[in-house]
Amino acid sequence: MYDILIVGGGPAGYSAAINGRRRNKRVALVSKEPVSSRLRQAHRVDNYLGLAEISGAEMAEKFRQHAVREGVEIKEDEILNLWQEEEVFYGLGKNEQYKARSVILAIGIPQKATIEGEADFVGRGVSYCATCDGMFFRGQKVVFVSQLPEGEKEANFLADLCEKVFYLPQYKGDYDLDPRIEVISGKPKKIYGTERVTAFVTSEREYEVGGVFIERAGIPLDRLYPGLEMQGEAIKVTREMATNVPGIFAAGDCTGRPWQIAKAAGEGQVAALSAVDFLAGNK
Repeated sequence: MYDILIVGGGPAGYSAAINGRRRNKRVALVSKEPVSSRLRQAHRVDNYLGLAEISGAEMAEKFRQHAVREGVEIKEDEILNLWQEEEVFYGLGKNEQYKARSVILAIGIPQKATIEGEADFVGRGVSYCATCDGMFFRGQKVVFVSQLPEGEKEANFLADLCEKVFYLPQYKGDYDLDPRIEVISGKPKKIYGTERVTAFVTSEREYEVGGVFIERAGIPLDRLYPGLEMQGEAIKVTREMATNVPGIFAAGDCTGRPWQIAKAAGEGQVAALSAVDFLAGNK
């Protein structure tokens, strides 16, 4: 029986795990990967306090090593379902079943590559966060593929950095875009290049670009636990990172924007402290 079961191996999950262990709780961190690939694939991180000019892979390894030193039990597994019986939460994984007195969801925003070449160029010209990676494309031509109106704000951010932004909306409506942005049409077909992205192909034509940004809806985050209250596409939480289910907390990208490492790490700490308080009240 664990005190805290953490689902997700990104900055929020590791921050929660470390802070839970610092309060002498038995903690299991369950993740499909040792550390989130979204973090590991970041070419460079320049906006995390005290760790300038560090690669995502280096930061990920520091997170993992810290957790190991603190005694966090890291499980490479995927939680498929969560449920509660009396005061115990059960997590069904592909490899084993977990029992815990509290749960922290740090499951991020799952990204599924659907464009040919997308997975091959993640971190080498393909990005899912303009505000995170836009600076690396200063002065370049980029394409922004968006399934959601929320992509317009990030595309506008890129307009101040990039030589040219092509916006490919996969939804209908009026677009609130910077006049410098060119709206294009068609279906995304292929991303290709050599060491890095050099071109993007739609069903109508080809564009020579140095980067492709993608904004898409993730898999519904409430599928793990029926009845979990959502706010749009994000899990609804209080300032204590508590969900509407007593004993379940959430942190990081799954609670909504901004999708930033520092925000995720801070929320992970708050979630862990709140879980500790919850456990103390349930003794």
